[in-house]
Amino acid sequence: MILSTDSTANLPVEFYTKYDIKMIPMQINLDDKTYNDLSKDLPVKEFYAKMSSGSVPTTAQINEFAATEYLTKLMQSGEDVLHISFSSALSGTTATMLKVAEGINKANKGKNKLVVIDSLNAAAGEGLLVLRALKLKNEGKTIDEIASEITAIRNKACAFFIVQDLKYLVRGGRLSKISGVIGNLLKIKPVLRVNEQGQLVPYKKVISRRLALKELYKILVEKIGDDKTVLINHSVCEDDARAMAEKIKTELNITPIVTDLTQVIGCHTGPGLMAVFFFAK
Repeated sequence: MILSTDSTANLPVEFYTKYDIKMIPMQINLDDKTYNDLSKDLPVKEFYAKMSSGSVPTTAQINEFAATEYLTKLMQSGEDVLHISFSSALSGTTATMLKVAEGINKANKGKNKLVVIDSLNAAAGEGLLVLRALKLKNEGKTIDEIASEITAIRNKACAFFIVQDLKYLVRGGRLSKISGVIGNLLKIKPVLRVNEQGQLVPYKKVISRRLALKELYKILVEKIGDDKTVLINHSVCEDDARAMAEKIKTELNITPIVTDLTQVIGCHTGPGLMAVFFFAK
């Protein structure tokens, strides 16, 4: 079985090669140029520096042509293909993938199977599901067994995060303009999460970034379940990410996986995002 996802799963780049996980990148439009997410032509630090200087990047979901070309090539291997996709509440990519998969399966007449799962999550929340699917694949589970379990547990894949400036969420339509203005004026640093429908929603209002970081850790301690996999994403705030990782390792005996936030997700959050991802009880 082939395991596949898109770049918004936000796993360390080396994981895709190391664990033979196939990945299709989304795209960013910046300063009249188009880049693939995770492209070496647009280093993370350079990307966020451009945003801080006033550049306004936009994103493009995976279109039907690209999806068809990518998934058809995977299916030509003769193996079943399981693709875990970015939350349908945040992008039209999953709808495109499902449509393309339906056509491919119909034309393929059961020779091998293509299954697309809506992760109902974003960034490393989606990545958590990919890692769980990888574990199940290595245990010898069938594609139907894996798809069933991933669908059953996707609402337990938690994503909690804070941002440095609410304006990026407001601009991307993830937060109301009034809430964003009031939040910035009052220096409120809300903790946000991805809910069960795959949407970004406020979780708790905190007065400062320092307290918001403490709240992220507190949430993790209170809610983490038996699976101790923890991922941390950040956008050019590595000191905060490393400090959080060290605290988790020292106090909980868990070693988190720390990665930069990919550029596609960063378009909507800006520099200064800190996020923790884990499976809840």
